[in-house]
Amino acid sequence: MRIAIFGAGAVGGTLAALLARAGFEVSVVARGQHLAAIQLNGLRFQTPDEEFVVNVIASDDASQLGQQDLVICTLKAYSLPAAATSLASLLGEDTPVVFAQNGIPWWYFDNDESSEYQSLRESIGLQRVIGCVVQCPATVIRPGVIRLSQNHLKFFLGERTDVLTPRLQKIKTELEATLPITLTTEIRTEIWNKLRINVASSLLTTLTHSYTSDVLKIPALKTQFLQLLAETRAVAAGYGVNIDQADEHLLARFYRQKHAPSMLQDLLAHRPMEIDVQLQRLQTLARKAQVATPLLDILLPLLQQRVLATAEVR
Repeated sequence: MRIAIFGAGAVGGTLAALLARAGFEVSVVARGQHLAAIQLNGLRFQTPDEEFVVNVIASDDASQLGQQDLVICTLKAYSLPAAATSLASLLGEDTPVVFAQNGIPWWYFDNDESSEYQSLRESIGLQRVIGCVVQCPATVIRPGVIRLSQNHLKFFLGERTDVLTPRLQKIKTELEATLPITLTTEIRTEIWNKLRINVASSLLTTLTHSYTSDVLKIPALKTQFLQLLAETRAVAAGYGVNIDQADEHLLARFYRQKHAPSMLQDLLAHRPMEIDVQLQRLQTLARKAQVATPLLDILLPLLQQRVLATAEVR
């Protein structure tokens, strides 16, 4: 099975390393020093239990990789529109594309005709889309090296139509010996479940430069964390998604987790951040649904100013 990972950062690199070690023909689309390191030394993957190196085909030009049986796109959401043509070059007649992004994905609403993602609708098409929600506490610690901070990996796959299709079942059959895959007929519920955590952890960890576990040790910050979970849950309900997962159960795995959320990683590395797709879009959806988000409305401008101030200091 030929698999292309489009975007070999923390999540994409994790997928590439595990799939390549399992014997799949893996190609990765990467760039810059990360690409150069992978081409020269292979892709190194570290976990709490082991460390190994795999050799994968790596390029910054997707058109050189040929048609694939499966494409997994792990780019940040803000990079997707510009990558549409490159993604399309990897597609055979029936190649599905798994999109694993944070926030509300571009394909979420059937009637979304916004110009921002028109290139994806035209080049990829909604019929190829498979939604993916990832739990993967990984970090690119230096070019060519991915570290998984704890052995907690989950991949939820679902069709945008909420149908358990043969192609979904085929992907699971092919990959489940390598990746912990759960198929779902409610991928939007999984998206909101992850968004709840991302909104709370991204806002509070980036404003405090702290791990989520450290935020949760402070009663006042834990209260804010829980309020942000509740606000996001209310917005989800405004769009027909009812979340019944208990907040304390959701938090259990974070109490001892020493992992920086991706938005904090981006802030510290002076990379673009997914404020638009995760936080601002949530606020926009809340207002359209007439759902109050008082704490989000206070903390979001603080984070936006934090980003501006950090850029000015540089």
